[in-house]
Amino acid sequence: MAWKRKREQYLLNITDDFAEDWKKLKDEAKNEDVNVSEALRNAVISKNKSRKKKRALVLSPHTDDAELGCGGTIAKMVEEGWAVHVLYFSAVSDRYPDLIDEAAKSGDILGVTHEVLNFHTRFFPRDRQEILQALYDHSKENEYDVVFTPTTTDIHQDHGVVTSEAKRAFRRCTLLGYELPWNNLSVALNCFIPLKEKHVKKKILALDCYDSQKHNPYFNEKFFRSVVKMRGIQLSCAYAEGFEAIKVRLDQLL
Repeated sequence: MAWKRKREQYLLNITDDFAEDWKKLKDEAKNEDVNVSEALRNAVISKNKSRKKKRALVLSPHTDDAELGCGGTIAKMVEEGWAVHVLYFSAVSDRYPDLIDEAAKSGDILGVTHEVLNFHTRFFPRDRQEILQALYDHSKENEYDVVFTPTTTDIHQDHGVVTSEAKRAFRRCTLLGYELPWNNLSVALNCFIPLKEKHVKKKILALDCYDSQKHNPYFNEKFFRSVVKMRGIQLSCAYAEGFEAIKVRLDQLL
């Protein structure tokens, strides 16, 4: 019997999600000079795309780099429904036996999943090929909308290797470089993500888990806040984190 109904009535039967917007959908189809079935198909595709959970990967050469460089952004993305995974390359367990646990506590606060690889700090240049292979294997098993990595001007040898190899391993997604001011003698930040106080607080709470790193001169709330405040001024908002747009895939943003 359903086949004897008008086409739009039958389509309405099989697409309850669009029942409330049916008149609007028909009007849009008329204005765009397309038939109703085509307009419905486009609407369904668009809705399915919007339902797909977006995924982000944060490459952290050492535990705490991710939180230092983009902890506020991570907090905001998780709040907005993103699935965020952090890949730590080294935990320096021989010098800081508690770092792995500290990273786990930080991840719980931010709401991310994470894993810790076993590369040796300051020897990433020696292990460049193995690091590339690890990134390549990860990219084959996982699909991301955006990958965060240290900026291309980061002077730490480990950070430079991770970013160089990330550009080779992650070719199908947006790649953004996060800043670590003590490692950036120069930096070109051309991408900013606005933050609210709640995101900044979560970043600071996550970093507070790293008791083993609090001896570093930059590791204090006043400095953390000064960076996000400065970047916020550049964006005419309260707070922000700045990034280097290493590669942007536009169709993921449109």
